[in-house]
Amino acid sequence: MSLIITATDFSEVATNAVHYACGLAKARNANLVVVHSFIIPVTFTDNPMPAMPIEEGKQIAEDQMNRLLDGLKIQYPGIDISGHITFGDITDSLQEYTEEVRPDLIIVGNSSSEDSIFWPGSNLLSELRNLPYTVIAVPQSSRFTPVKNICFACDYKNITEQLPAQELIDLALQNNAQLHVLNIHTTGTAATEPPQNTELLKRLLAPANPTYHFADSEDIDQGIQNFITANGMNWLVVVPHKHSFFEGLFHKSHTKAMARIAHVPLVALHEK
Repeated sequence: MSLIITATDFSEVATNAVHYACGLAKARNANLVVVHSFIIPVTFTDNPMPAMPIEEGKQIAEDQMNRLLDGLKIQYPGIDISGHITFGDITDSLQEYTEEVRPDLIIVGNSSSEDSIFWPGSNLLSELRNLPYTVIAVPQSSRFTPVKNICFACDYKNITEQLPAQELIDLALQNNAQLHVLNIHTTGTAATEPPQNTELLKRLLAPANPTYHFADSEDIDQGIQNFITANGMNWLVVVPHKHSFFEGLFHKSHTKAMARIAHVPLVALHEK
C-alpha cells in the first residue's frame, strides 16, 4: 500500500496541510504518517542552557501528537494514520526518516508569512530542494478536492533527459487528471510555441497526453497566477534546479509573489 508522510509543527498552516494529506490519503487508499520534529529552546544567558530537559520536551510533543491523531482518526475513519516524533531540524529528520520508510510523497504546510516554520524562505524551500521525493506544499487557504487539472510550469531552456517525466506522468494518471504544460514568455512579443526542446518535451510526456499552453507576461509568477486562476488548476508542479524561476519565487524579496500563487498546492519533483 502507498504511503504519504505529512510534517507538522502543530501550527494552523501545518494542521491544514495534515488535513489535506488525510483527504489525499483517503482518495488514494494510502497509509498516512504524521511527523513532528521538536527542538528544545535555549536560554540566552552568560551560560546558555536548555530551557527544559529533552525528555520533558519529548513528552510535550507526544501529548500534542496524541491529541492530533485522536481527532484525525475520528474525522477520517478507515485511514491508517500514525505518528512519528523526532528531535532536531525538520528537514534533516524527514531525510533520515524517509530513508527508512520510502514514502510516495511528502506533504508540508506553505505560508507566505514569516511567522510559520514552513515559511518559503526557510525550511519549506530546503525541503522542496533537497528531499528526494515528491513534495507537496499546501497553503493554509487550500482544502482537499479531487485533483482534475495539474499545471506543470517549465522553462523550455531547462528541458533535458533528466526531467522527471515518469513522476509527472504518474501524478496525472494516479489522480485521473489532465496535465497542462505551461511556458511563460517574458519578451513582450506574441506568445508562440518555442522551438527549443519542444519535441523532446512532447516525447517525454506523451503517455500523459498533456495540453500545451504558451502565455506572454513580463512577470513570470503573475503569468502563472493568471493561468491557474483562469483555468481552474488544482496543483502547480515545478522542478527545482539552480538558477530557475522557481528559486526566485521563494526568495525573501518575493513573499508577495508567493502569496499570489499560494491558493493552490505547489508540487516539487526532482531531476534524475
